[in-house]
Amino acid sequence: MGVRELHARRRTLYLASAGTAAAAMAAMAFLNLSLGVDFPFPIFSMLLLAGVGIMAVPGGVDWWFNRWRGQIDDALPTFLSDVTSNAKTGFSLTRSLEMAADNDYGALSKELKRMRAQLSWGIPFEDVIRSELKRLDSRIARRTFGVLLEANRAGGRVEDMLEAIQRHTMELHQIEKEVRNNLRPFTMTTYIAVFIFLGISIVLVDTFFAGLINANSSAAGGGIAFQGLSGISLASIKSAFLQIALVEAVIGGLGAGKLGEASFAAGIKHIVILVVATVLAFQLFVV
Repeated sequence: MGVRELHARRRTLYLASAGTAAAAMAAMAFLNLSLGVDFPFPIFSMLLLAGVGIMAVPGGVDWWFNRWRGQIDDALPTFLSDVTSNAKTGFSLTRSLEMAADNDYGALSKELKRMRAQLSWGIPFEDVIRSELKRLDSRIARRTFGVLLEANRAGGRVEDMLEAIQRHTMELHQIEKEVRNNLRPFTMTTYIAVFIFLGISIVLVDTFFAGLINANSSAAGGGIAFQGLSGISLASIKSAFLQIALVEAVIGGLGAGKLGEASFAAGIKHIVILVVATVLAFQLFVV
């Protein structure tokens, strides 16, 4: 099963991944709390890492599909320009589309060749377009091919209508690019906030708390100790800050996805990046 087929069943994929994550987290909690099995990180951190790791599967499918769909959207204005040029020379809309399939439009070329093959098999033009719309699942593609369907039904000279479609598609694509560019700083702001918190946590653990624990141990030998730190080890402080940083990474990743792409599901890739960065930072820089 390909990535597009998995994306078409993304609800089932998300439910299955969520169920798998819940089962894995329950098993880890049982092993740690009931059987005393030790893990490399505290149990809360391990549960969080397990959940993020498993949910990265549907997140990766969404990322790949959105990247592929973005390449399709980028190629649609050029494709429409070529179809319009073919129609102006006197070819029908169907023939113009078949001729355009010989050009290179990146990811769109494979879809156009697929459409041309279906047309050569005698499948009606409208059925081919509807099938392609289900595969692309893009707002720009829905509007573009939807108007192509209307142009095909209208018949006659369609070049004027195609020119209008091309201008509309170009403007819509430009607007969406501007929206994405305007939202990108908000995503970067979320990353900066998480990394600032991570840096502060590392500095506090490595300098302030490490020095305080050492001073407390030295003072305890002379009979004077900081009572508030009695029984607290540097490892437990490191563990607490790691768990807080991981929660910050998860919340920040969700926020980055919602702000940058208007989807919490799109935040899964940001969560994976921030969680991995957090774990590596604590492993490399925290004593």
